[in-house]
Amino acid sequence: MTEAPAHLGWERLWREQSRDLDLKQPRPEVLELLPRLRAEGRSRVLDLGCGLGRHLLTLAAEGFQAYGSDISPVAVATCRRRLEETGLPGEVIHADMGALPFGRETFDAVIAWNVVYHATLEGVLKAVEGVRESLRDGGYFLATFISVNDSSYASALEGLASGEVERLEPDTFVRAGDVQTDKALPHHYTTEQELRERILRGFRILSLREERKDTPEFEQEPRFSAHWLVLARKG
Repeated sequence: MTEAPAHLGWERLWREQSRDLDLKQPRPEVLELLPRLRAEGRSRVLDLGCGLGRHLLTLAAEGFQAYGSDISPVAVATCRRRLEETGLPGEVIHADMGALPFGRETFDAVIAWNVVYHATLEGVLKAVEGVRESLRDGGYFLATFISVNDSSYASALEGLASGEVERLEPDTFVRAGDVQTDKALPHHYTTEQELRERILRGFRILSLREERKDTPEFEQEPRFSAHWLVLARKG
């Protein structure tokens, strides 16, 4: 199976979901980070994989130097339009998460919410290393990674037998025929050990916890999402 370009999958998702942006509030973990940044005089923040802009717009509204990047032209255009409509300053660029065009030590913090794990492990490592290089000394990395305990991991294993799912490598899957969720894009599922020993090397981990949530939209069988929530610091 030939893997489709990632931006094509995101284009479909963002076109379908763009009207729902106002229904999504910024995550409390993002809001909790802002006072710490202010107290340390840190103001330049990148929303990596900014999507339709819920965290980017929050950063701009809170007075931070807000930057956003996304692989989807629809997402980039939507964020730019919303910044213009609200009169908020901010810069949004079209870029792959593994090839950010920013210089070294540019940002005081990088937020990557439900973004970095949409790749093979090599892609994840490359993206995280790019984040580390773009952070100033002591800069913060707030990110999520999907856990092997997520129900979709077991579902992916089941889908291998029917051919609905392709395993790109250990713990990385793609369900090419999925047109309702983001599972047509690669998902790399990870463990706490892999995060600590491989993915977050070069960072000082301040907090790392697994968040599980029921997903009641699945009525045939109980399912839940499981994501690692990470706050780390460079240096």
